[in-house]
Amino acid sequence: MATVPDAENDRVPDLDADAGTYADTLAADGVVVVEDFLAPSLCDEIRERVETRLDDLPRAGPDDDYGSLSTRGEPVVRERTGETDDGMLDVFNMDLAIPALAQLKRDRFVAGIVDDAAGTRYTPDNLNVYVNRGVTGTRDFHADTYAGKFKAFVYLTDVPDERYGPFQYIPGSHDPSVLRRKATQLLNRVRGDPPTDGVFYDDDDALVCTAPKGTLIVANQAGLHRGTPQEPGFERMLATTSHTPAGADHH
Repeated sequence: MATVPDAENDRVPDLDADAGTYADTLAADGVVVVEDFLAPSLCDEIRERVETRLDDLPRAGPDDDYGSLSTRGEPVVRERTGETDDGMLDVFNMDLAIPALAQLKRDRFVAGIVDDAAGTRYTPDNLNVYVNRGVTGTRDFHADTYAGKFKAFVYLTDVPDERYGPFQYIPGSHDPSVLRRKATQLLNRVRGDPPTDGVFYDDDDALVCTAPKGTLIVANQAGLHRGTPQEPGFERMLATTSHTPAGADHH
C-alpha cells in the first residue's frame, strides 16, 4: 500500500506568512477561500482511498443521530434522504482510516486562522467526507448555529462550475443583530421552516466557491450558506472539519 504524504508538508505554497490576512477576512466576511491549500496529487490519493473503502463501510441506522455517529470510533456512512440533500453520502470519521485526513483535522494553519478570527481558542471536533453524486435538491441558504462553529472544507475534486455543486456563502451574514435573528425565527415559524433558514438576504450577494481541488474554504456557520444543487451526472467530494469553542460540549 502506498504511503499517504504528510498533509502539512504537501502544500503548494507557504501559507503561514499570510495567515493574519486570511484570519482578518474570515472575521470580517465570515468566510475565506485559500487557494492551493493541498497539492492535487494528495487530493487524488485521498479521494481514491475514500472510494476504495466506501462500499465496505457500515451504514448508519435510522435511529443514529449526528452525535452518536461522530463519536462512534470507526468510519460510518449516512446516506441523507428527504427533500434536501437526498442521496448525499456523509462519511463520518474517515480520519481514523486515512492518515492524511487525520493530519488535516489537526492542521495548525486552519486552527490558527479560526482562533484569530473568533478571538478565542477553538478545537477540531469531527471530520466528515461529503460525497455528492447528482444531488439535485439541496437546502436553501441557512445558518447552522449561532453558538459558535466554524467548518473548514477542502475540495478533493475539481469544482469548476455550478453543475458540480459548489459551496455558497453570503459574506457578512455571520453576525446578525438580535432583532434580525428573532425576526428570522418568527417568519420561519409562520412558514413552517427551520428557525435558522435564511430570510434577509439577496442571492446576488452570494460568494459561489467554484475552485480546483485542493482549495480550502473556512466558514463561520452562523452565516448563511448552502451547497449548490448539482446537475445529474456531476460529482463533488470534499473533506470538512468542524471547529467548536474549546471546552464546549461538541455533541
